[in-house]
Amino acid sequence: MFNLEKRERFIILFLVITLLAGMAAAYYKRSNSAIDVKIRAFEDIGTDASVRKININEADESGLMSLPGVGQALARRIAEYKAQEGRFSSIDDLMKIKGIKKSLFEKLKDKVTVE
Repeated sequence: MFNLEKRERFIILFLVITLLAGMAAAYYKRSNSAIDVKIRAFEDIGTDASVRKININEADESGLMSLPGVGQALARRIAEYKAQEGRFSSIDDLMKIKGIKKSLFEKLKDKVTVE
């Protein structure tokens, strides 16, 4: 159909390959930026402290164990404290529980609430 020389066919093949590579690179960049936006949106949700706060007056032991530094034994002590003393009036009441020192309280204070 086309009467092209070997050099012309080579140039056309090179241009087609370059075009395909450019299209693939543009697609890759666009798909990665969409993923990056989704990841950033997810990270923004995770940094909003109000989204992840746990109401210590309502949480059961498994909910309390999702807090940093709170294992099964400490969660049990928190639940026992609530059973004996009643609802927490403020998050500072956590300091009354054996095993919760100032360093642990500092980790917890932004992740808990009393309502």
